[in-house]
Amino acid sequence: MKMLAFDFGASSGRGIIGELKDNKIILKEVHRFDNEPVKLKNHLQWDFLRLVHEIKKCLLICKNNKEDIKSIGIDTWGVDYGLIDEKGELINNPFHYRDNRTDDMIEKCFEYISKDELLYVSGIDCNQYNTIYQLLAEKEDAYRLENAVSMLLMPDLFNYILTGVKKAEYTIATTTQLYDYRNGDWNYDLIEKIGLAKNIFPEIIQPGKEIGELTDSIKKELDINDCKVVSVGSHDTSSAIAAIPALDDDFIFIATGTWVMVGVENDDILVNETTKKYGLSNEGGIGGKVNLLKNIMGLWLIQESKRQWNKDGINIGFGEMVEEGLKAETSSIINPDDKLFYSPSDMPNKIKKYCEETGQKVSETIGEIVRVIEESLALTIKYTIEGIEKATHKRYNTIHMFGGGIQDRLLCQLVADATEKEVITGPKEATSMGNILLQGIGLGEIEDIKQGRQIVRNSIEISRFVPENADDLRTKYNKYIELIK
Repeated sequence: MKMLAFDFGASSGRGIIGELKDNKIILKEVHRFDNEPVKLKNHLQWDFLRLVHEIKKCLLICKNNKEDIKSIGIDTWGVDYGLIDEKGELINNPFHYRDNRTDDMIEKCFEYISKDELLYVSGIDCNQYNTIYQLLAEKEDAYRLENAVSMLLMPDLFNYILTGVKKAEYTIATTTQLYDYRNGDWNYDLIEKIGLAKNIFPEIIQPGKEIGELTDSIKKELDINDCKVVSVGSHDTSSAIAAIPALDDDFIFIATGTWVMVGVENDDILVNETTKKYGLSNEGGIGGKVNLLKNIMGLWLIQESKRQWNKDGINIGFGEMVEEGLKAETSSIINPDDKLFYSPSDMPNKIKKYCEETGQKVSETIGEIVRVIEESLALTIKYTIEGIEKATHKRYNTIHMFGGGIQDRLLCQLVADATEKEVITGPKEATSMGNILLQGIGLGEIEDIKQGRQIVRNSIEISRFVPENADDLRTKYNKYIELIK
């Protein structure tokens, strides 16, 4: 049984074949490609046509390698979308969540609904990249919305291109701030209140459901056989969480990537004064769970620093950056979520500027800057976990870290030191593995998430990190608290 997972991240994408064999999931990457946004005149947009081309290219690679693919599942980052017209065509390339068109939209939204009410009905913290604010920005240039008959979030848009079927998958729909957990559907009252057309929001389906077959036109174009498209945890975080090899029900998870997401699985939406204070959001999970989590400006800072150094002629890779960070020492701390770091361009100088403006020693070397980023990220994770424990009235002893960032042993150790908790890492390919196991559930090959997680445990080796040097980070944590006040 071979299944194909497309995992689209905010900087790259992969096509990975997953095979269920001997009670294990075996992964094989068959295609990798860049996913770089394009600045087109005044706006940052995704190159959606190129991404569709890469999907087709991957399907041809599978065909030429005689891989018998039974199904396809697609996961992406959250919040971004495309608009479809009455002829079924994409109206324009999807906007990037970092585009500046949403700069004033949070305040605009509060003209329709108060912040407290919005937090209560949506369970989502008010971040300017949320779909609700992007759609309010669309109203400023209304011609696109006026010609739209459907709004499809990114994974739903890819599924539509492949099958011709318009559906909204639950986990990705919850990232919009327009989902109603209490009714289990779009929040049509809120949609109407902010002046959006209710008919553009498609039916919501759960992960692990068959969406449809590849269209005849795609099969003819590529000369390939029938293949099912299955809804997975279309928000990449939810697919990754499905693949956590946890033995206990209560644990902290940390998804490591361009964004770092820290959270726990709950049975229901949780909104209280503590979740508001700590900026915690409720996002749809797998198997009826709701993930209480915080999005942190994560390895984006490392990625952008590397981009700038490479641009400046310093040919350094991520592994070398970690080695430099391991050797470096610094007394400086930043707030990774400060607005200064939100937009791309010259991240090392932004970090130097932040340190200077907050009266701290300016970090100069590559190692010092890497150390500042990663220690600050570990302290932000500590702060977020404290908020989660206060909000849920629980104490969590174990942290499960997964995703590409677990290859960074400096970050893993710093998280253990900062939180003073045991950190278990793996799988590195959590999103793709979760994507595959959810396809397996949809095809009836895996019974449920519990069995799926056991299969993941059979499939990977895990590493453990225990606190080694907590004292230094306790002192720096006090400085971090002062910075975020």
